[in-house]
Amino acid sequence: MALTVSPAGAAEVLGGGQLRLLRAGTVTVTGMAGGATGEVELDVARPPTVVFDRIANGNRDVWKVALDGGELTRLTDHALDDLDPTAADGKVVFVSYRAGNAELYSVPLAGGEAARLTTTAHNETSPALSPDGDRLAYVHDVSGVGKLWTAAPSGSGAARATTGFGFSGSVESSPAWAPTGSRLAFVATPAGSADLYTFDLGGTPALVGSSGSADVEPAWSPDGEWVAFASNRAGSAGIDLYLLRVSTGAVTRLTSTAGSEAMPAWTPDGRLVFVQRAGAATGLRWIDPGAPATVHAIATGAGEVSNPSVAAGGA
Repeated sequence: MALTVSPAGAAEVLGGGQLRLLRAGTVTVTGMAGGATGEVELDVARPPTVVFDRIANGNRDVWKVALDGGELTRLTDHALDDLDPTAADGKVVFVSYRAGNAELYSVPLAGGEAARLTTTAHNETSPALSPDGDRLAYVHDVSGVGKLWTAAPSGSGAARATTGFGFSGSVESSPAWAPTGSRLAFVATPAGSADLYTFDLGGTPALVGSSGSADVEPAWSPDGEWVAFASNRAGSAGIDLYLLRVSTGAVTRLTSTAGSEAMPAWTPDGRLVFVQRAGAATGLRWIDPGAPATVHAIATGAGEVSNPSVAAGGA
């Protein structure tokens, strides 16, 4: 079968009846075989945008890339580390050490100047924007130990989210919003290991999926039914990805390789982006949780990558 596309350049003909779609919009594909001609019109959606941090030329900055590896763009450029971005509603919040300690900054997803959100003598880390971009969760160590706080996306109205939970020395980290924007998953250590907890804002955190191993880096699915996380619960040297069904607490293992898979982030259509490490090399990957054996690479250029987040809220 011979294939042609219109407009030209909208797709690459790979052979064997396959195409690689190269741009969003309407694409007309015409097939010719044995004297017969057929035509189909495709409405190609723009791929999700992934923000992440990357070390390039010795400098860690925030970058963005389309899920298909296109439009790789640097969003920050500073001599001190910028890292751990979260994106929603056209904005990116990230951690920077440009003021000496860890503070939160924001930058437009489209690019522009960075604005400082927090100004304290302590450290603000692990930012997470709610899917609608209206709330910000993060970790603050004003007490000497990291605890979960929430604020407006500007950083105003900051308050501890987990007052009365755990004990003074128990660590809280890695907040992740449910799609409603009123519920959080996070990691905490009051039971002696790094475990997953969920709670409604103003409520009491509940332990979920405890294994006695380190369960970390939760990411709440866009349909609210699942929390993806990374764990060493298989007992191997590597780290794998798992799915926790929120309603039942049942856990399913997604990955099992000689390397490590960690830092999951969901796309709006239910795919999982994550970091895969093999030896000293890291790369961004994505899978369909329904078919996790097929792993897709996201081209990000040379340099160590970490902390992916998928832009939400139509960004």
